[in-house]
Amino acid sequence: MDKDPIIHTHSYQKTRFQYVRFASPGGYHSFVQKQSQKLFIGNQQSLENIVKNAKDRIRTSSDWYGNPSPNSIRDLEEHHYFGKMELLEVIAPKIKKELTRYTDLVQESLLKRPQLSANSKGLGVFSFDRAMMGLYKIPLSKNASPLEKYTHGLKIELGKDKATTVKNTHLYFENKSASKPTLTLTVLAGANANTKGDALYYVGIAVALLTEYLESCHIAVAIDVLIGTSFGVHTLVSAIRVKRFEDPLDTNQLLVLASDPRYFRFNGFKGLIALSDYCGVNIPDTLGKIDDRITSAYMEYTANTLLFNQSYSIDRAVKEVSRILLEYTKKVKTR
Repeated sequence: MDKDPIIHTHSYQKTRFQYVRFASPGGYHSFVQKQSQKLFIGNQQSLENIVKNAKDRIRTSSDWYGNPSPNSIRDLEEHHYFGKMELLEVIAPKIKKELTRYTDLVQESLLKRPQLSANSKGLGVFSFDRAMMGLYKIPLSKNASPLEKYTHGLKIELGKDKATTVKNTHLYFENKSASKPTLTLTVLAGANANTKGDALYYVGIAVALLTEYLESCHIAVAIDVLIGTSFGVHTLVSAIRVKRFEDPLDTNQLLVLASDPRYFRFNGFKGLIALSDYCGVNIPDTLGKIDDRITSAYMEYTANTLLFNQSYSIDRAVKEVSRILLEYTKKVKTR
């Protein structure tokens, strides 16, 4: 039986800061679904308002959820796949240009991609292709004894009567340093109501491309997505681990949670209501707002993470990529 998630409670700038960690998106989705079934009356009313407002926006083909507009509430409820994958082709060249520029500026071996080398010491993985380049049959000596002749015949039958002139038959990576610091990226999802839906797409894509680059340099990256709100004396945050250090990046999971307006402005809102209810707080009808308190409070109580700020345009996303790379460099140099 799953344990109830722990509420971490702190004081921050004369306000009450509470956050809950989730080890995976699946754990977070299950929590929201379970908590939404037993809301306090005030929070239940807030959830009903979310559904009503969504129906009104769908009726008017609002771009609040991004383009194209959803056709029904069911489209929002069942939205689990990032709808703007084609933006990767638009954003990738600009961000990759920044990554290349950064690599060129770094003179030391900090981010050098490991180079594949060969050795004759048996270290690494045996390369049959390299051995094949100098393969020849082992000749039998004219003065071989009966035992040697028998052994030679046995080797022929087993296909082991060959040797190679190539000495360096084992492959390994040079410049692969196990001492490189890992990097945890923290991303705040969503935006306030006056931000257009399509503007939310950029941050997740930028983080995905940055992660791909860093891990190609053998730097392990973990990613946390924050879904939070501030209202009155309360700041509430769900911190969802969407990528562990040892796991490959699920790009779709990251993009849906971090920067998909269809997800955030419906299921994300349900998550804010569920979290408030779980913390024993009635959320206002406005669901609060996204402000600096959310990230500032979280970063104060969470060590060894870099915040990827909200970026509602390509240029801002590129600047954030550059800033994160520079911050990581400082972190390495001050170890």
